Amino acid sequence: MTTRENIQELNDHLQAFPKAEDIFTKDQQWLRKHFLPLMSIDLAEINPEWAGQKVYMLSPFEPYEVYIGYNTTEYHNEYTATNWLAFKLTDDNKFEFLGKEGFFERTAIHDWDFNSEEEKEFQEMQKGYEKSKANFEKYGSLINLYSPEYDGKLNKVNYLNRLGGDIWDGNWTTTIESDEYPKAFDMKIEIGNDLPNDGISITYQGNPFYFIAETASYDWYGGGIDAIIMLYEPVSRIVLFTFDYS
Repeated sequence: MTTRENIQELNDHLQAFPKAEDIFTKDQQWLRKHFLPLMSIDLAEINPEWAGQKVYMLSPFEPYEVYIGYNTTEYHNEYTATNWLAFKLTDDNKFEFLGKEGFFERTAIHDWDFNSEEEKEFQEMQKGYEKSKANFEKYGSLINLYSPEYDGKLNKVNYLNRLGGDIWDGNWTTTIESDEYPKAFDMKIEIGNDLPNDGISITYQGNPFYFIAETASYDWYGGGIDAIIMLYEPVSRIVLFTFDYS
């Protein structure tokens, strides 16, 4: 599959700021407390055979200083692990979380202090997100939160840094190397030069995951994630997220 980089224009397949209530299944609307919805992507943009299958680029509020799931290992299951989480795409294009609510630290399950300094950081993320959304509605583009203009022009940033193409190696793959990924999936890295997907193989029941997209959270709300990475396995319709930090 071909790859495109530095996506700054939208179309019928790529839409910014979808409504959170339209993303998650009816019985999992509580997920709205844990994610900022960035984009909806009709997968026809990558593969015409996937037309009508719509996935969502999401940014989690967590982590704070550590990987998401780092402090909640007792609530991991075969579909979640530190720095990994998965959804199933339903027939009506909703996300069904395949993990447990306790995977998220920011819950009453873990006696989260909603007056804590960590919570204040998350609220700042929400404010940055709302500001970006307002800028988008005003200017029709995603623009830099801190320097909205440069040289007399709008200082546009990327909706997506990359769309389609090969999976790439990065800091996020250390969990594969250390065998700390969700065990519903088979993940391997082959060492060598010029290998497809940088030698990375991620499958579910023998079927491969494909790279869908990546984006940086700081382009959307000032967060600290360098790459939110979304992968898709079209037979099971599982959407897999992991996160890269430089």
